Amino acid sequence: MTRIGFVGCGRHATRMLYPSLSLLDVELVAVASLVPDEAQATARRFGAARWYVGHRALLDEEALDAVLVALPPPSYAEVIGDVLDRGLPCWAEKPAAASAAEAEELAVRASEAGIPLCVGFMKRFAPAYTLARAAVEEPSFGAPAFFEGRFSMGPGLYRDDYTFLVDNSIHMVDLARWFMGEVEDVTVERATGPDGRVAYAVLLRFVSGAVGTLHLSTMRSWQVDNERVEITGAGPAVIVENLVRVVGRPAQGGPGTLWEPNLPVPTDANRLLSLAGYVPELEHFLAVVRGEAEPRATIADAAAALRLVDRIYDAADVGPRPERAGAAW
Repeated sequence: MTRIGFVGCGRHATRMLYPSLSLLDVELVAVASLVPDEAQATARRFGAARWYVGHRALLDEEALDAVLVALPPPSYAEVIGDVLDRGLPCWAEKPAAASAAEAEELAVRASEAGIPLCVGFMKRFAPAYTLARAAVEEPSFGAPAFFEGRFSMGPGLYRDDYTFLVDNSIHMVDLARWFMGEVEDVTVERATGPDGRVAYAVLLRFVSGAVGTLHLSTMRSWQVDNERVEITGAGPAVIVENLVRVVGRPAQGGPGTLWEPNLPVPTDANRLLSLAGYVPELEHFLAVVRGEAEPRATIADAAAALRLVDRIYDAADVGPRPERAGAAW
């Protein structure tokens, strides 16, 4: 059984990541936080044998096979760097760095050391998007020509545009790259609404010659569907609706294909943690640690996504990128 140490005991980690580990064949050996009460409570809640204040104590004391890290972005470089120095495979929640330059530096270090450094772009592993990717890769689909992605939510969660783009919209940015390849040109229009709401309309031209749009906003209600992706090929199209519906449209019309999870059946595959991609992304990382798979979402992907987020933000001409303050983890 793979022996894991986990650095970070914040809200996202304890709501999504630690519970996902309970569905996998893994031993959670120890956890670490800068807040002693949070470290102790997390260890007790999720069955870790030990807890530590700070990541170095965990790395010094435990014999581990790999480390998971989920922290505020300004803390990633130091912690991930120390994990790499110990020669341990690492998985880090996105964006895994405070900047594109920082992610690029980590990518160089991991590559030179030959150590896997995977990043939590969990939507790549969500069943709906893996089915869509398989459809796009079919020869009959043709070269992807158009990408349309919408990621909309309610207001009040983010204090500024840049944090919204980096913390949440980066998932849709990453999906655009994953389905379509690298981006050549970016054009942006921005609108604002009441209560700090904001909307971005992003036009992309990919290196392949394909085009796409991203609709990223906090204008929508929290009570309705938040995301939708449509990819068009040489006639066919595939649509993903809110992670729970995949529709395939054939080139010549006629019957298409439909996938929906059978939610009333109480299986692990039908849990939100699986449908959202958290369980399969961590399962994939464990396979990487065992040498059974090549990484599918890496720190190099994080660097590319952060660069594209910067281009989107800069094109909107909002102002200087805000400094991201560190926080206790």
